[in-house]
Order: sequence, then structure tokens, then C-alpha cells
Amino acid sequence: MDQNKQKGFTIIELLITVAVMGILVAIAAPSLFGMLEQRKLKGAAENLQVDLMFIKTESIKRNSNARVQFKFDSVDPSKWCYGMKVNAACDCFETDSSQADYCEIDGVKKVVNQADYGDNVLIKNNDVNFAADLVSFTPLRGQANVGYVEFSLTGGNDIKVNVNARGRATICSDNGMGFAEC
Repeated sequence: MDQNKQKGFTIIELLITVAVMGILVAIAAPSLFGMLEQRKLKGAAENLQVDLMFIKTESIKRNSNARVQFKFDSVDPSKWCYGMKVNAACDCFETDSSQADYCEIDGVKKVVNQADYGDNVLIKNNDVNFAADLVSFTPLRGQANVGYVEFSLTGGNDIKVNVNARGRATICSDNGMGFAEC
């Protein structure tokens, strides 16, 4: 038996393995980035749907009108946000909680903005298809004004969040993405 025989990898074998792994990662990286961006887009739409259901229940529970107000930055219109408040409109860009137009419910700030999802998730054409850029729920069975918000990726995928007169929020997409077609 030869006891001088060493076990392990040669430097050549190790370099070839590292090179193959590098090539595989380089091929997979753009696909993974695209999947992450699509997930952020879906997250923005799903979060809005949940927030609309929440504010509808708050309206019914408190027997008061409740609103989700959308805003766009005047300097950079691609920056968006929305805030929630009972019985009054609010400004989701407002940061001072002592202001009357601060978005809060029971002392808790209720704001979602583009920074939560990255710069590639936009509101399509900076257009919220609701009167005065707000969704207003009444305490009478949570009825709401009809409209939609369409989120888009800079790469082209779109997801639409619709609100019907009964205050029901649904999501659809013509790009598939796991939702019904619009």
C-alpha cells in the first residue's frame, strides 16, 4: 500500500470548479433580479388591497368616512405614496405628527410609499383613477367610490387594483403573474 498518496483537489480542479460556478451565477443573476422586481410589484398591489380592506373595516367599525389618499411628489412625479385616515383627508408626505393632515389612525402612522418597493415600481402614468386621487369608504356597508390604481415596473409588467361600488378591492393583471386577467 502506498501511504504517501495525498487526498484532496488539485489547484486546477479547484479553478475549473470556481469558473463553472461563476458562469452559472452570471447566467442566473438577471433572471433572479427580474423575479425580485416582479415580487416587489406584486407586493405593492397586494399591500394596497389589504390596506383598502383595512380602511373599509375601520369606516364601518367607527361609523365614519375613511379615506386612502394618493399623492405624487411635486419635484419628482415618479415618487408616490398613499396614506390612510378616518374622517379626513391626509398628506402622506407630511412627517410632522402634530399637523392636522398627518396620516394616522389611533396615533399610528399609516403611510406606504415608493421607497418601500424600490424605484422600479411606479404608479402607471402617475394616474390614480379615483376622483381627487382618493378612495373614500362610507360606513354604510363600506361602500366606496369606483376606480383603480395600476402599478407598473419600468420593464413593462402591470398590475391593477380595482375598487367597486361595494368597496371590494380586487387585483388583476394582463401579464399573468398569478392574477386574473383585467
